Amino acid sequence: MAKKMTVLLATATVLLLGACSNQQTPSQTNTPSSVTTTTATSSKQTTTSPQVNQTGLDGTYMGMDESDQVTLVITGDSGTWTAVEADGEQELKQVKLDAANQIIFIGDDGYRYQLEGQQLTLKEADQDLDDQDTIVLTKQ
Repeated sequence: MAKKMTVLLATATVLLLGACSNQQTPSQTNTPSSVTTTTATSSKQTTTSPQVNQTGLDGTYMGMDESDQVTLVITGDSGTWTAVEADGEQELKQVKLDAANQIIFIGDDGYRYQLEGQQLTLKEADQDLDDQDTIVLTKQ
């Protein structure tokens, strides 16, 4: 009797496994390949859009900050700020760009920026509107 029960259980298991594997096969083959292609295309478009905004400022800009001759070089989201004083002394600062908030950090100071054609205008982000320091640079 135990032998007969084991054979029945084994047969039932084989039949159950066979039925499960037959049900999975049609659902796997019914998946349209166009869904996968569309998803891949959409994710590519999403990842390239933010980079366009950040590289729009790439280049070299020159101008004056009070009595200092200034050169700003931007590549991607970083760069350098070089200020040459009237006596020839140079000061070099690292630059980080926050394109999402339109803020450029020159050393520890934050400036809101606006690019119009070849002219880049920087206004101190942490000052009152009446007392803002404004720097105007021209793209070279």
